[in-house]
Amino acid sequence: RHAETTEVLQRGAADIHRMAHNMMAQGVAPEQLTQFISTFNDLLTARVVELECKASGIAGTPLHDGLCWMALGSEGRFEQTLNTDQDNAVIFKAPEGMTSDQAREQLLPVAKRINETLALCGFPLCKGEIMASNPKWCLSLEEWKHTFSAWIGGGSPESLLHASIFFDFRALYGAHNLAE
Repeated sequence: RHAETTEVLQRGAADIHRMAHNMMAQGVAPEQLTQFISTFNDLLTARVVELECKASGIAGTPLHDGLCWMALGSEGRFEQTLNTDQDNAVIFKAPEGMTSDQAREQLLPVAKRINETLALCGFPLCKGEIMASNPKWCLSLEEWKHTFSAWIGGGSPESLLHASIFFDFRALYGAHNLAE
């Protein structure tokens, strides 16, 4: 939680991995193990987001105050395993005087650095690009509402796939009220 560099976060991620292996070897129940892994990975992820927001200069700004980093899929369900890729998204409220596109333009480079840092910590980039650095998944609250409505109202295979990933979401960092 107090790590200040990517290197320290990488060591923390390796420690989590080793501890999970040890717990598995001791016969810890799968549900407890996945909750353990998810909880510690949440702390690590939140710290990565916090450090990258600070490094980018958005920490303490209205844009940062209206930002929520979300975990999706297995991470959203507290079911992470030892080999899990990234499934994350951003929900934001554009500050007064800024459009959603302008806010997204500032947030996407930060999200990319967060995704890259998480990859360095052992969380591979999602091959399906279900990550906050993808403009499709860095949306304002209104844009998310529209997206979810379209998935619910549609019945395409793509809508069903997205629903199976995105409907299991939870806030990890920032303005949790936006995810609610």
